[in-house]
Amino acid sequence: MADATLFARQWAGIVAQVRLFGEHGPDATLVEEHGMVAAIMPTVPTSSLMNVAIAVDPNTPPAGLKQLAHKFRAAGAEKWGLWVHPHDKQAADRALEQGMCLDSRPAAMVANLGELPFDDAPANQPPDLAAVGRVNDLAYGFSEAKLGPAIGSLPDSVLTYGAVHGQEIASVAMAFDVGTDTAVWFVATLPHARRRGFSRQILQRLLLEARARGQETASLQASAAGQPVYEPLGFTSVGSVHLYEERFS
Repeated sequence: MADATLFARQWAGIVAQVRLFGEHGPDATLVEEHGMVAAIMPTVPTSSLMNVAIAVDPNTPPAGLKQLAHKFRAAGAEKWGLWVHPHDKQAADRALEQGMCLDSRPAAMVANLGELPFDDAPANQPPDLAAVGRVNDLAYGFSEAKLGPAIGSLPDSVLTYGAVHGQEIASVAMAFDVGTDTAVWFVATLPHARRRGFSRQILQRLLLEARARGQETASLQASAAGQPVYEPLGFTSVGSVHLYEERFS
C-alpha cells in the first residue's frame, strides 16, 4: 500500500478523534464547515489538542480559519490548534497568515496488521475511560484534571487497554476503528512505571485484537521519544503531521 494511502488512513484517525471530542466532550461544540472539522472545548481552554481543527481531506488546504478563530475565542479558548499536511505549503501559509506558529511535528506511523512481528500478548485489563484520562494527565505532568474529563466523556465505541502495576492502572491506550484502520490514541504510562514494557504489552494486545476484528492497519502519531517504542511493534513512519497553534493572550 502506497505511503500516501497510509498517510490518508492515519489522517482519518485524527479527523475521527476531533469529531468525537466535538460531539462528546464536556460543554463541547462540533463545527463542520468549509471542509473542516473542529472541536471547541471551553472546559480545557489551554489545550490546542482539545480545541483543534483539521481539514477532512488531507490534500485540501484548510479554509475559514478567521471564522474558526472567532468561534474558539468567543467560546473562551485561550489557544487553538490546526493539523496541517507537512507538504502543503498553501496550508502552512494560511496558518501563518492567521498568526499561528508551528507547535509540533509528530511522526505519522502505520502498522500492517498482517505482518506483525509478534504472535501473543498478555490479556488486556480494560480500564474505564476516566482511568485512561487520569493516567494521561499524570503522565504529562498535569496535577489537576486537564485531558481526563474530555477523554472520560468519549463513547463506549472507543476501546481501552491497560496494564496494572501494583494496585493501580499504570499504562493505558485507546483504539478506535475508522474503516479498516484502527486509530491508536493517548498511549501513556505513569512516570514511576516507565521502562517496564507495559506500553509495549498493551499495544501488542491492541494490535492483535484489531487484526482479529478484520482490521488491515493501525495508525498513530508519535513524538520523537515515542517512535522507538512503536517501531519494534511493526509501526513505520509514513511522514509527519504538523500542529500549528494560535494563542489569544
